[in-house]
Amino acid sequence: MNLYQLHRKLSLIALLPVLAWTLSGVMHPLMSNFKPNVKQRLAINTDVKELDDQALSIDSIMTLHHWEDIQSFRLVLLDSTLFYQVKRENKNIYVNLLSGEVLQNGDLTYATYLAGLYSEDDASKITSIEEQKEFSNEYVKIARILPVYKVSYQRMDGLRVFIDVNTDQMTYATNHIRSVFQQFFLWAHSWTFLDFNTTFRLMVLGLFISITFVAGVTGILVYTKFRKMYQKQDTSRIPWQRRLHRSLGIALSFTLLLFALSAFMHMLPKYNALDKTSYKSDISFSKEELKKEVDFPKGWLNYQPVKVNDHPYYQVHYKKGRAVSKRYFDANTGEELMQGDSVYAVQLAKQYSGLSEVKSITSYYKFENEYGFINKLLPVQKVQFVGEGNPRWYIDTKTSFVGAIIEDKAALSGFIFAYFHKYHLFDFLGKGARDTIMSTFALGNFLVALLGFWMYINIKKKKKRNRRKKEFVI
Repeated sequence: MNLYQLHRKLSLIALLPVLAWTLSGVMHPLMSNFKPNVKQRLAINTDVKELDDQALSIDSIMTLHHWEDIQSFRLVLLDSTLFYQVKRENKNIYVNLLSGEVLQNGDLTYATYLAGLYSEDDASKITSIEEQKEFSNEYVKIARILPVYKVSYQRMDGLRVFIDVNTDQMTYATNHIRSVFQQFFLWAHSWTFLDFNTTFRLMVLGLFISITFVAGVTGILVYTKFRKMYQKQDTSRIPWQRRLHRSLGIALSFTLLLFALSAFMHMLPKYNALDKTSYKSDISFSKEELKKEVDFPKGWLNYQPVKVNDHPYYQVHYKKGRAVSKRYFDANTGEELMQGDSVYAVQLAKQYSGLSEVKSITSYYKFENEYGFINKLLPVQKVQFVGEGNPRWYIDTKTSFVGAIIEDKAALSGFIFAYFHKYHLFDFLGKGARDTIMSTFALGNFLVALLGFWMYINIKKKKKRNRRKKEFVI
């Protein structure tokens, strides 16, 4: 088998995957243009609070309802009424600060309220509210947070918003068009139809990505080997499909190789990747631990109990520019724990990772460098450990969630994927220009593959005609 035949056979094997990847790659940037018209970011529960003298303390609430312990609590503002959002037995209970009465169907009521703030639509347009406990093709894993409430609206676009009542966030919003685009992208680009076994899916993807890469390399070698012969050919006698396949193919060959290489490297860490969503801190607080009332310095926005070295503290939130800073006060003495957020982040990172030797701690208030927008959670503390691959754990101390787990190999693959698959190296031109460049490359490779297949069909037809002519002559 010569080089040309090898290129043709490999290209035929990779044809359908390449067409699916490139077509979905062209469509992916378009999805951002079909985002529902909702408020993406809202400052909820971020007003400075001063509790009324008649407000019940948390230990009074526990006594009133005969609770021996709770998992956590914080304050939420529903319309103009303050409630304790108390987590007990993994369920939220909403208790009026002044009366101590429990709000019936509290999560549903609060999810409805938050959805209205984000969608700016009336509650009467809501057709259904359901708790979503698993990720799906509509609510994908990149959204990061579970469980959430899916709130569906009776609108022309079929708006659905996903609300996390524990953080007041809208974690995702979609509509009919965006949902169709997304499901097609997941099916054609990530091959989620093979998700019945993740290892099998990744192996199949890896095989076809490798074949695509080798097909691209052999195409370059074929052109290089016969380039002088091509230059001497009478172009008028060469079908336009072949001419265009050659010129487009060699011009875009580097983009095909980069797409394949970056996809393969992005896929490799997924074989043994840790599930970030599986980590959470399971703690509880007795009534005695929360009995002492602590006067916090003025200007606080909210507070919740945490345990640092098995001792109860209040994590108190303050405004810091557009972000939120946290201070920690002993629940018994009121004494402040200096560098409390770093101490708590290290505790959680050690608990989750099983590692012990910390190299450094860094606060992140915006997405940058290896901790990109895909990780969703902010602000976070980056806890870097001493060990193979320089493991770093990004911890959201407000929720105790893990924002990211990154080692050197994963960081390299993430860099290559970001810069040579999603073309973030063109970010300085603006998102519109970057999306146009990426879509052009994807569409170009789609055409190269389609033209190659067209050539193959024409060659087959020509051989069939010649065979018939010979049979006729005989």
